[in-house]
Amino acid sequence: MIKKLSIDISEDHSAYLWAKKQSDSVNALGHIGTHIDCYSNSPSESIFELDAVVIDCLNRMPIISDIENINIEGKAVILYTGVLKKYGYGTEEYGRANTFLSELVLDDILKCRPKFILIDSCGIGNHGEEHIEFDKKCEKENCFVIENILLDDDVKSITRVRIEVDIDSKSTGKPCNVYATI
Repeated sequence: MIKKLSIDISEDHSAYLWAKKQSDSVNALGHIGTHIDCYSNSPSESIFELDAVVIDCLNRMPIISDIENINIEGKAVILYTGVLKKYGYGTEEYGRANTFLSELVLDDILKCRPKFILIDSCGIGNHGEEHIEFDKKCEKENCFVIENILLDDDVKSITRVRIEVDIDSKSTGKPCNVYATI
């Protein structure tokens, strides 16, 4: 079974309305919904089909021992926090949820050479500078973070993902469509 994991944002959604009001609305629109932040590097292809590994983050974000013996090389690592399902996209609670990796855990994940990190929240680093720094750190390793993935309890059955990236987008946020094989 194929299941869509990317969120569709309508033109009347508060995030869309916010982006349209920004002075650089083209760039802002790329950073809403399901997307990759691309500050220093972008994916080289527009379509990826990869094996996926799900890490359960419902009770806490992973620590080093949670990832030590998992083969994630060349795969999509899915961090399932439950935040999007619980609070809904774009709500204040969604934006405040602490779904951030420690830098040590991120470094260990990157040593294992995944191709993508997908998360059902607004990122893997705390808002602001850390968020950008973590994305750039991943980009340097040719790993890209896809934010705002729509996940539910079926996530535990995901074995593969198809990622379609709008690499031609003029924004530093590259919109994505993500599909899972369950």
